[in-house]
Amino acid sequence: MALKQINLLEELNAVSKIHTLKRDDIDGIMIEFAQRILCSLHLERLSVWLLNPEKDQLISMGEYDIRSHEFKKDNILKRQDFPRYFESINNNEILLAPNIISHPSTSELTIDYSIPNDIISLMDIPLRLEGELIGVMCFEKTGTTEREFSEREQTFAMSIAIVFASNLEARQRRALQHQLNKELKEKEILIKEIHHRVKNNLAVVSSLMNLQSHKTADAYHKALFDECRNKISAISGIHEIVYKSEAFAKLSVEEYLTTILENLRSFYDVNYKDIQIVANIDPIEIPLDKAMPLALIINELVTNAYKHAFKESDKGSIQISVRKKEQHIVLLVSDDGKGFDSNRNPENSLGLEIVRGLVEQLNGESSMVSSVGTRFTLSFAVED
Repeated sequence: MALKQINLLEELNAVSKIHTLKRDDIDGIMIEFAQRILCSLHLERLSVWLLNPEKDQLISMGEYDIRSHEFKKDNILKRQDFPRYFESINNNEILLAPNIISHPSTSELTIDYSIPNDIISLMDIPLRLEGELIGVMCFEKTGTTEREFSEREQTFAMSIAIVFASNLEARQRRALQHQLNKELKEKEILIKEIHHRVKNNLAVVSSLMNLQSHKTADAYHKALFDECRNKISAISGIHEIVYKSEAFAKLSVEEYLTTILENLRSFYDVNYKDIQIVANIDPIEIPLDKAMPLALIINELVTNAYKHAFKESDKGSIQISVRKKEQHIVLLVSDDGKGFDSNRNPENSLGLEIVRGLVEQLNGESSMVSSVGTRFTLSFAVED
């Protein structure tokens, strides 16, 4: 029987709605689209079956009979019960059975499927994604009169099946994306909580060191406690920024360095009222694993400048510049103090030893020049 007055684009458009709908809506649109297809092809039944993950069962996504307007789903066909049929849809682009009872690939369906549903002829189109079988769409003729499907009808049915499979894929992608977004949100909440707890723990450590500092009798050991407290504060500040941030992959250099410099200024301004910090920082974002050592380097260099550069002066300035040049971050820290002997015994230069270790952690290159004032330069690579 010829395909009668069918608008292929119109029918494909109806199928294309499926991936945007909820489960109940899909049932409704499948009934509507099945009615239109069956009327156009002069058939009585249309069903869609999807393979389970183990590929050993076909589970009906929907079966519609236009005679009774019955719609059902979740019926199961097992590979162990219908091995030839499973093999046929796996190996062929289309399965045509004018007589389902006598056809070698479908005869095993007779008792459990064709007789209960009064099916005599079928045209089954395997549903595939990237060449892999995911299910089958079945166009079925009921009654006793056999049906031969024309090439035009076969082409139409295959087009419907291809669009249907593509939209199933789109629906699956949406479901996976929804699940990924949900898991990502949960991980973001967990990461924020971790950073918050780390920050709080560091605050406790800082408070304990502050208490110990007040109990220290001599100025030397008190200064050591204070310096350690500043280092902890630099690390804690980054965790605080990460906790408040919407993104965790990269941090704003300007934001966290401004916080560190403000803390250092507040701490050392007790003794150095006229030491100015001038910062010029590009709007750069860098990964957390780069941000931490960079923050500690700047903390160490500025601390050293406050402590050593201006012993013989009541005024001075510390210049800090962070620029991005191509794929590198360039840090410059300089002061106009009395200069620093970089060749002195490393045992007496713990700050410089810490800086060298942090430079290695960044896989960077650094240099220090000290005569009239001190100038430290660091360059390290970052990915966009």
